[in-house]
Amino acid sequence: MEKTERLYYSIGEVAKDLDLTLATLRFWESEFPQVKPFKNKRGVRYYKKEDIEIIKQIHYLTKTCGFTLEGAKAQMKTNSQSEIEIVRTLEDIKGFLLELKETL
Repeated sequence: MEKTERLYYSIGEVAKDLDLTLATLRFWESEFPQVKPFKNKRGVRYYKKEDIEIIKQIHYLTKTCGFTLEGAKAQMKTNSQSEIEIVRTLEDIKGFLLELKETL
């Protein structure tokens, strides 16, 4: 996603980059009011970076942390966006350190 600075990304690009199905993105859109992609007259969805960040949070909570959709909804209401981002960054650092440990 960070390769180029664009305003909108297609549903296919978002799904591919996050390793999700189109159906999952559409379902999450119906379940999480925070996800509001722009739709053109034909109904084609286009996601802004803010939408993608929210989808990443949902993905992290459901796939990495093991929350149900209801649990992820509750977690997103109680935790600020920055707290979720801090946890994700710490997970990335942990993964990097474990890889580094294996190479040493």
